[in-house]
Amino acid sequence: MSPITHFLVSWCVADELGLPARERAIVAVAGVAADLDGLPVALDLANRLLGRPETFYYGTLHHWLGHGLPAAVVVAAVAALLASRRFLAAGMSLLVFHLHLLCDLVGARGPAPEDIWPVYYLAPLSWRPELAWSGQWELNAWPNIVLTLLLLSLVFVRAVERGYSPVGLVSTRADRAFVDTLRRRFGRQP
Repeated sequence: MSPITHFLVSWCVADELGLPARERAIVAVAGVAADLDGLPVALDLANRLLGRPETFYYGTLHHWLGHGLPAAVVVAAVAALLASRRFLAAGMSLLVFHLHLLCDLVGARGPAPEDIWPVYYLAPLSWRPELAWSGQWELNAWPNIVLTLLLLSLVFVRAVERGYSPVGLVSTRADRAFVDTLRRRFGRQP
């Protein structure tokens, strides 16, 4: 699934559990952290644009470096170091990290039916076990789009009800403006 969808899933889980702002942010980021192994796509694009020999770091490293239990443990440890409620943040980070893996198993296929993206659960330590599902949806399939739209709707509703949104991760001032705008639009004044 899209990193945006992973982020929204994680944010909604953290928000539903009523985590304080700091832990909510840590858990939301932990839920998308697995996709950091996709950043080498920038090297592939740069090599192509600069006329260098073509590379395929993205295809080699994505779903290999960051999509397994070892990465989940590292993400949970970092979450614990950053949070004031260490065990809660570590446990919730493990949960949303595994939700990320589940979402990828369900809906991260490439454009062709044989382009299934497996999850190597012990990677990068081992190729086994390899988790895959032949019914995996395409990355841009309608179920992924509907899920993302539903999550965005939930974020908007929660922003109106609770007075904060994921925008607050970037700027509290922008979050205030966003929430106030939603509240004015949907008839609920602060």
